Amino acid sequence: MKKKIYIFITLALLTLAILPIINIHQNIVRDKKKTLYSVDYLLPYINHFFYFYGISTEPSQVIIGKNNWLYLVNTHATTDTPSDTNAKDLLDAQNIGLATRAWEQWFRSKGIRNYKVIIGPDKNTIYPEYLPNGILPDVNSVTNNLLAYDKTGRYVDTRSALKAAKTEFNTPLYYQTDSHWNNLGAWIAFRAFTNALAAEESLQFLSDKDIHILNITERSGGDLANILRLNRFLVEHEVNVKIDTPSVIETEQYDFETNVLNSSGDNPPIRARRHPLLVKSKNALNKKKVLWLRDSFGMAMSPYMAATFTQTLQIHYRVVDPALLTKLVESFKPDYVFVTVVERSSREDFFMTLPPPIVTSKSAGVVEIRYYKGRANVLN
Repeated sequence: MKKKIYIFITLALLTLAILPIINIHQNIVRDKKKTLYSVDYLLPYINHFFYFYGISTEPSQVIIGKNNWLYLVNTHATTDTPSDTNAKDLLDAQNIGLATRAWEQWFRSKGIRNYKVIIGPDKNTIYPEYLPNGILPDVNSVTNNLLAYDKTGRYVDTRSALKAAKTEFNTPLYYQTDSHWNNLGAWIAFRAFTNALAAEESLQFLSDKDIHILNITERSGGDLANILRLNRFLVEHEVNVKIDTPSVIETEQYDFETNVLNSSGDNPPIRARRHPLLVKSKNALNKKKVLWLRDSFGMAMSPYMAATFTQTLQIHYRVVDPALLTKLVESFKPDYVFVTVVERSSREDFFMTLPPPIVTSKSAGVVEIRYYKGRANVLN
């Protein structure tokens, strides 16, 4: 580690010494005004040089692991020593468990058949072996706490399925230079999710015989490489998967608020949206409607969702509050509500937010059920 620090300091001083000369030359050649110490156009090359020696130029965001694996830095994912579960972690998990139970009751009052939260494990949870020496995964996982306080079985733990699949396939389930799972990893997680759902619902689901790896192609580096400005230097491997069902799955994407058709054809992965997007796939396995609150981990999972349900209303959970969620439920009238969230973000305020009151009519009058810290209080 000390050797890397000395290399970093030496190169930084050398860069400062020669940078004015380079910039003066650039000004003359390109006839552009530049400061003597501008490094914008040199940063990718500088960062690549440091990367070669295992030095991250953005150490607060990206860690360079073994075999050139990159990891996102976050306080709950990687620490210098295994962290102890503190009181706030447990309190957050308890509040989320209570809120989850309240939302399940609220959804059922609106006629929704089932509610599930799918956890997308952090990359280091599934691939801790490539972390740098001295950096260990958090032994007290965020997901462990959430599952401990989930008394309803709404949370789907995909970790064991992904860890088991590591030995089943020769290709990784997560990108090497990106923080997300790839198409194959998303399938393994989706399969774990539908296995959990199948225990409660009589539906048709995709199976391994419907999923085929076509090939593995190369593309530029992912989001972690982008933070280091190394996209053009680092190569990522894309696992291309084909969903083979009796009927070809083709989708139509509509702006839900205006009902305007945005695109149609094929079954592409869909980025998380800040405005509700309705995806229709008439040849899906089940003629059911799903409200899917998701993040970027839903992108690789979206083709599997479209192949399973004929209508999927998608929106990023971070832009959803109880008022908007109520509006979407009442206007779309989904059969199911699913949430997909990456492990490191699964304790955000959204998951502790309580639902609106449940109002029901009885012969004696109106009964209103309000939630306070997860407990239902009946007000006559």
